[in-house]
Amino acid sequence: MDKSRFIWGLLTGATASAVAILFTAPKSGQEVRSQLRATSKTIKHDLSDVKAQFQEVKTSLQNLITTAKEVTPEAVQGIKESVDTWQKETAPIQMKIQQDIEAIQKSMDELQQALPKKTPKVS
Repeated sequence: MDKSRFIWGLLTGATASAVAILFTAPKSGQEVRSQLRATSKTIKHDLSDVKAQFQEVKTSLQNLITTAKEVTPEAVQGIKESVDTWQKETAPIQMKIQQDIEAIQKSMDELQQALPKKTPKVS
């Protein structure tokens, strides 16, 4: 949300409520002015609170972005190193599995050649 639009909306609402109070309140002019001053102070206080909260959010986002920029490269590097380590550790196992598969394939080929071939029955 755009800050200026929010603040203008807040001010417009405050002005509209002040006008509504003037026309509907059965109070004297002195009482109304006193109430308007109190409302004005409240609105100013609320606006400063909103401004402070926006500033806190902005600061938090800036801190989050800074932290993410610092941590992300380290995390990516750590993941790359873990994958490299895993590949190095599993390479001998992969080679052994590949050799076993080739040996099984060779044994199956030898078995197929050793088995007599079926001749089709003539009916």
